[in-house]
Amino acid sequence: MLNITAAAVHSDVANSQYGLTGAGIGIAVIDSGIVSLSDFGSGTTSRIVYSKNFVGSNATDQFGHGTHVAGILGASLPNGKYKGIAPNVNLINLRVLDQNGASTDSAVIAAIDQAIQLARSGLYNIRVINLSLGRPVFEPAAYDPLCQAVEQAWRAGIVVVVAAGN
Repeated sequence: MLNITAAAVHSDVANSQYGLTGAGIGIAVIDSGIVSLSDFGSGTTSRIVYSKNFVGSNATDQFGHGTHVAGILGASLPNGKYKGIAPNVNLINLRVLDQNGASTDSAVIAAIDQAIQLARSGLYNIRVINLSLGRPVFEPAAYDPLCQAVEQAWRAGIVVVVAAGN
């Protein structure tokens, strides 16, 4: 329940007492896309600052999961009822899941590579990549191309957050 998420992890304390709201920081959400909602600003004040699609025809979320994840990370409504962990963070929307929640390793790796390139450009101040994706393990991490891509992001100075069990 998003109305208790911030309090559950005490990010509300970090937000209000220490001013740590994610302002000026970019999080690359590699998922099913993000729907442009008032939770993320609108028009010229939208905090969805970049979108790219690696599957399908556009970067808008047609599955729902990416918007859900983006809400946990950075939702912020004026009344404050629904607030994400970093309510002022900028969101970089890298859509890799189709309308059924399916993807390929190559699409995810391409999105990770795009996040690294954008981070190196400094344009969006990408400090975090979020991967809330799951797939079976096919080989040891040392040989897995997806694990190697994540390692490259980490070496580029990006914090990579991967959902437990994924």
